[in-house]
Amino acid sequence: MSIEVSLPSIEGGAAAFGIDEKRYARMQINATNRAARWVKRVLLVEPFSAATGVRRVIFNDRIRLDLANNMQAEARIVPSSKGIPARNYRHRAVAVGGSNVRGRVLVDWLQGEKIAPGFINLSSARKLPLATRSVQERNIAAGTRSPGRTQYRYDYQIPKDASGPSPAALFRQAVTDATREQAAERLAFEFNLELDKELF
Repeated sequence: MSIEVSLPSIEGGAAAFGIDEKRYARMQINATNRAARWVKRVLLVEPFSAATGVRRVIFNDRIRLDLANNMQAEARIVPSSKGIPARNYRHRAVAVGGSNVRGRVLVDWLQGEKIAPGFINLSSARKLPLATRSVQERNIAAGTRSPGRTQYRYDYQIPKDASGPSPAALFRQAVTDATREQAAERLAFEFNLELDKELF
């Protein structure tokens, strides 16, 4: 899952414009990388941050940009599948089943909210999203009911942050054909700037 930013290979393109081939290749690389940086910042990082409350620096770190070079004609934008701590999102707690202690975690999302794994202690002053501990190992005796069932605990001696959705999850929902069309349009714009600087 990624966005690829690349110009179509046109045989004889340099000759058609009367430009040295090495210079023409450098123009393509420059245009591709400028467009890719714009796509990452304007179409991904900034709207993701505005929708979720997660700082832009976090998305910048979690969305990788592989730039084009002489060996690789395309730039690639690849989001991380690792979750961002839920506390970094704008979030709130919703009581479940009348509990005064454990609440469901809702984080701000694209055009709404999303349930995040974990819980919020409603009686806590800080109300931070905490991880639910999944215990895979159980002591199975002869009369144990549902021996394959996973057991859940909330008894961390040191509470751990709940993990929120990943940049990849945002990417899957946000990136559409329209997004890719905007990326292609920006690339054409950047390459035309390169041509204008060279020819005029």
